[in-house]
Amino acid sequence: MDSLDGSSWDVVIAGTGLQPALLALALSRSDKKVLHLDRNNYYGGSEAALSVAEAETWSERVNDNGGVMPFRNASIQKTEHAASHLKSARAYSLSLSPCTLYTRSSLLTTLVSSNAHEQLEFLAVGSWFVYQSSPDTNASGSVGHLIRVPNNREDIFSSSALTLRVKSALVRFLRFVATYSSQEELENWMEWKNNPFSEFLVKRFKIQAEFHGPLLALSMSSKPNDEITTEVALASIHRHLTSMGVFGAGFSAVLPKYGGLSEVVQVACRAAAVGGAVYVLDRAIERVESASTSEGVSVRVFAHGNDTLTTKHLIGTIDQLPEQTQPAGATEFDIVCSRTISIVGSRLSHLFPRPAEGSPPPSAAVVVYPSGSITDHMQASANLYPVHLFIHTADTGECPSGQCVVYAMTSGDLQTSSSFLDVAVQRLLASAEEEPAPQVLWKMEYETLASSSGPGVHQNSQVDGLYIFTEPPPGPAFDDLVLDGVKRAWRSVTGEQDEHFMRFADRNADAET
Repeated sequence: MDSLDGSSWDVVIAGTGLQPALLALALSRSDKKVLHLDRNNYYGGSEAALSVAEAETWSERVNDNGGVMPFRNASIQKTEHAASHLKSARAYSLSLSPCTLYTRSSLLTTLVSSNAHEQLEFLAVGSWFVYQSSPDTNASGSVGHLIRVPNNREDIFSSSALTLRVKSALVRFLRFVATYSSQEELENWMEWKNNPFSEFLVKRFKIQAEFHGPLLALSMSSKPNDEITTEVALASIHRHLTSMGVFGAGFSAVLPKYGGLSEVVQVACRAAAVGGAVYVLDRAIERVESASTSEGVSVRVFAHGNDTLTTKHLIGTIDQLPEQTQPAGATEFDIVCSRTISIVGSRLSHLFPRPAEGSPPPSAAVVVYPSGSITDHMQASANLYPVHLFIHTADTGECPSGQCVVYAMTSGDLQTSSSFLDVAVQRLLASAEEEPAPQVLWKMEYETLASSSGPGVHQNSQVDGLYIFTEPPPGPAFDDLVLDGVKRAWRSVTGEQDEHFMRFADRNADAET
């Protein structure tokens, strides 16, 4: 559609990130007339997946005036090995916001109930590893090693690194956390819920600090060790353990093939288009105003290209809507996350053992560097915040065969965190013990900004029918609260009850009858 001027809609959705895309999916079986705009010339918003060439263009845009919210300070480095080892730029699909999607996530339940899962292929996230440093670890050496995180009693008792007393304590803890929310177990931890998790492990289970690493890794927290509360850690570890075996033996999390959440966005938008939604990329909204009429139209939208249109509902993300529409403090970000994406010229196959008999081959692994486990290049300080690495094989469709993509993230800006991310990746490559040693071929680093208020949707107090999505703080695990904001926006448009949210009959079955 070249011109939108003079058109009228039931819903205009601004942005094609995960929340707007899920809203479009939720409305795809309604009778609403939907227009879906994006100021960018690509789908995905913060969850986009880019080729190498697209990433290089994106990096330049991030650093231009105005940038690409919620990102900043992007840069790219190509090593001397890049020219001979990098494949075609289109052979890569690099995710801007990778995360762990547990099998018990409500997002997966929603994708199944809406039948969107039929257009997606999910891969197993295999082993979790935690890095354990040694006293003489230095920035240039490879001292320290990866320990596979145990998921059950058998994993614990097969470990040669643990004493019998520690094994017994860990098994007792896993047995406890499996039912920690039951009435009989509450009294064992409620008095500790706001205390540091490490303190709880020592005093309640006699597990000493040197054995906390694997359990802290399963908390999937971005906070320093002493700020991870018992309540948060127990909920996260319980989620991990109870997610094991939901869709098959040996794994607790999955990864959508071809770019993670970006592929979910693509499928959601395609479903909305089949349902009649109109898509226009590279079209920014420049201004909005109230436009109440007898027909119920409440928002007048002025889009780039001198197009003026009206809609009953305008719903979008902060980066897609004019500043005048945003609530006070909406762009006052108080959380900064530093990220790197590294293309590595090795499969790093040692990270992908088959976790259990009969389980699917793992296509991704998670490596966690707890607080204080690595030092910067100058050995001047240790990492205050955990560093999380996600390693994706060529099976994910994100890189060519024989290579892998290593995503790294930690809290803090690049000035303080870049060195820790680099050291973490180098420690990972050294753990492969391959000849020749694996090399980073291409790397992009950038910062992600967010508000600690968390995900949700907020109604504009000045313009009826205008709603604004806020995104979750960047973290290593998908935040299920994202769906709450989508559901609220859907209710505001349809007036329907929650039990009808994303519950669709099979289109093919409807056609056959």
